[in-house]
Amino acid sequence: MSQRLTQIQTQKTEQQLRLSQQQLQAVRLLEMPIAEFEQQVKKELVDNPALEEGAPEERDNVGESVDELGNNDTGIDPYSDMDNENIANLSMYSDDDLPVYTSGSGVTERNELPLGDSGSFIEYLESQMMNYDLSEEEEKMLRYLIGSLDNRGFIDRSIATITDELAFKEYLYVSEQEVERVLHILQSFDPAGIGARSTQECLLLQIDRQLDNEEKTVSDLKKRILLLEREIIAHHYDLFINKNKERLKNKLGISSIQVDALFEEIRKLNVNPGFALSESTADRVQTQIPDFIVETDPEGNIEMRLNGGEVPRLHVSGDYIHQLRVLQSRPSKLTRSEKEGMAYTRQKIEAAQMFIESVKQRRRTLYETMKAIIDLQRTFILTKDEDDKVRLVLEDVAKRSGYDVSTISRVCNSKCALLDGRIYPLSEFFKLTRKNAVGEEIDGRRVREMLQELVDTEDKMNPYSDDRLVELMKQKGVTLARRTVAKYRAEMGIPAVNSRRG
Repeated sequence: MSQRLTQIQTQKTEQQLRLSQQQLQAVRLLEMPIAEFEQQVKKELVDNPALEEGAPEERDNVGESVDELGNNDTGIDPYSDMDNENIANLSMYSDDDLPVYTSGSGVTERNELPLGDSGSFIEYLESQMMNYDLSEEEEKMLRYLIGSLDNRGFIDRSIATITDELAFKEYLYVSEQEVERVLHILQSFDPAGIGARSTQECLLLQIDRQLDNEEKTVSDLKKRILLLEREIIAHHYDLFINKNKERLKNKLGISSIQVDALFEEIRKLNVNPGFALSESTADRVQTQIPDFIVETDPEGNIEMRLNGGEVPRLHVSGDYIHQLRVLQSRPSKLTRSEKEGMAYTRQKIEAAQMFIESVKQRRRTLYETMKAIIDLQRTFILTKDEDDKVRLVLEDVAKRSGYDVSTISRVCNSKCALLDGRIYPLSEFFKLTRKNAVGEEIDGRRVREMLQELVDTEDKMNPYSDDRLVELMKQKGVTLARRTVAKYRAEMGIPAVNSRRG
């Protein structure tokens, strides 16, 4: 039977999403962490001579648009905004353009954190030991205390515990009184408040440092203010923590305005003295540069700002704009080479503006995304307690910020925040839960703990495969896909089955 070849013409309707060149550029910039973004800006400045850093030079008639001198096919006016510095002159980290986000009653003053400092926390503290005449035993005790500081710069163990540790670990048999005396030496180091055993003691150390400042004479008024601050923290700390200003006013015999002023002064003290110092060199082999800086205070205020890094102000070159204006003023008299030069100039100006727009879009998206995370995960951010973390997924942040889930995912996959001195990947602010066999939600942290328990108790000569882990988790009432188990295992640093055998 012969076969016939026929051609049939059909018509169908379909939708395709095509991203413009600017949208693609904006997406790429959004995915970059701050360190990579800095390099990209520097590369763009080198590649595009129409993009310049710093404030633009003023020129005459900069308000003329391309349409007044010739046709602008793209609809982008490469220099009409140079007057108001909105597009062509972009201040990357201007508080006027994108203010610091503050959640709470407001923070009027903040301490800048020296990011990327090459010095070591431990080395910085140990360098101050030379200012004291210490015996060999005292020096060993002091070094041990410095090594015992937590990431806030506090001593989180009792003097009795440290005394026992010195005996067992360092073979130093000293009394608690001797350890206490050496601790007081540590507490005299900079920054003020280091070596405190509580937030209350940390505040008192800073107030006392100001009262006993030999390099700077304290005025009678300032001394009275400091003494009142000390009275509040030393004897009425509970009232201070609970913001019971009315009772404090009556206890101290001062006015409401004075109480407010004292609270404001105390709020300026640093409750995390260790955070203003870099981590030890050994802990910073892989340096993380935060994209966001988030700070909290004892009154429950949260302040967030973007890390500006080394990204400069950007603007479109005034020379290129002037050159384009001159060429477009006499279109009929242009030579072929001049026409090619005009096309090149226009293309570079448009590329510069497109990059500046993408940078602005990146910055706004990062700001709104982190603001939404803070609003939704406020309690955890204040307490840093995993038990206070509410269930949060990308969709929740997307709804709160007004962006698409894919956009939120791009922000959260590669960014991190410096929260009160500790680096948190943005993924740490999310909490996923899974349902067990009876429909109860289980914290993702608990799921990881269950997996860790299974791996810890497995036969090392015959470890569990991912498929076997899926079965065992199901027996425990938690249903997971094999790829989910593999993902958890990778995140927890658990090697594959073959690497665990033996």
